[in-house]
Amino acid sequence: MTEKQMKIGLVGLGGIGKVHAHAYHSIPHCFSQPKVNARLAAVLRSAAGRDRELLNNLGSPLETADPFDFFNQDLDVVDVCSPNHLHLEHISAAADKKQHIYCEKPLALNLAEARRMAEKAGQAGVLTHTAFVMRYYPAARQAKAILDSGALGEIYNFRAYLFHSSYMDPQRPISWRLQHKFSGGGALADLGVHSIDTVRYLLGDADWVQCRTRTFIAARPKAAGSSELVPVDVDDWALCTLGLKNGAQGVVETTRMCGGIGDTSRIQIFGSRGSLEVDFLRPQNALWYDLQRKQVCFGAQDFALPEGERPMSEIYPPAKLSLGDFNDTHFACIMDFLLNIVENRPSAVNFASAVKAQEILEAAYLSAARGAETIRLPLA
Repeated sequence: MTEKQMKIGLVGLGGIGKVHAHAYHSIPHCFSQPKVNARLAAVLRSAAGRDRELLNNLGSPLETADPFDFFNQDLDVVDVCSPNHLHLEHISAAADKKQHIYCEKPLALNLAEARRMAEKAGQAGVLTHTAFVMRYYPAARQAKAILDSGALGEIYNFRAYLFHSSYMDPQRPISWRLQHKFSGGGALADLGVHSIDTVRYLLGDADWVQCRTRTFIAARPKAAGSSELVPVDVDDWALCTLGLKNGAQGVVETTRMCGGIGDTSRIQIFGSRGSLEVDFLRPQNALWYDLQRKQVCFGAQDFALPEGERPMSEIYPPAKLSLGDFNDTHFACIMDFLLNIVENRPSAVNFASAVKAQEILEAAYLSAARGAETIRLPLA
């Protein structure tokens, strides 16, 4: 018997909104007796009237372009998948209604907005969660358990990268992701913030940041087939060096311009007793080299569950019911939050945690604007 059914309000039904909707809809398909279930009760979107068959399959939720109608519904959770510049507006409205809040990354346009969101949610007494889904790859969870055991000894250095080729075509039209006033940043804000959060999750907080960025295609068509060009004022590529509070140093590199490679992401960590690699295209297990045994280990390992984490079997789709790696991690991230709500406990990726990732992001852009100057944390 399901303990509770959550009523979900989804803000935005673009590509990532559909991924979230699919996750909520899939809970009873993935778990025969889930501790929590979810029903999509309302959708707020600017272009109502599309995707009728999809919405019918999702239970025919209220669809509206009016925020007043949406936020006045009886909702347990508001899931924010709107463009970055609208996050503060939507999170503030949900907090005012005492609705728990799940938000896509990055949390905000900038650090000031992120801090305001965390403050609003805290004042409202609602639980929050951010879609830093790379934490929810089983290999990342395994790497965390290995690191927490001390098996790598003193951490020396690391390398994290996340590459997409989604903006290689110079004729791809301008979008909100390519305009700073709507996105808050380019490849680093869109993709690199995942790597930033993963470094924080596995290795701890940063002490300083240096960064360089570049924009390779400086203008794009206003619309498909248009000869009118619009300036691009965000980064296509970024390279950050991070110094961590534990003394380790390493790099985070990201781009949306890796032609011929496609999507790829890894984190490599090197210590006095061995090394770790998480290849996010091989998401089930980390690759661990034990220097003492001079042995590479890949597969199930007997390490204790990281403190505060729930078993992956409670949140990750079983192998025979996989939705695909990308969807599985979004599912697990969402499922974890729903269980946190049932248990009334804060999330490890709540808005306070997301603010710390946002701070590193802001420091990186500040460094890049100052010719790769070292920026100390915390920022004022």
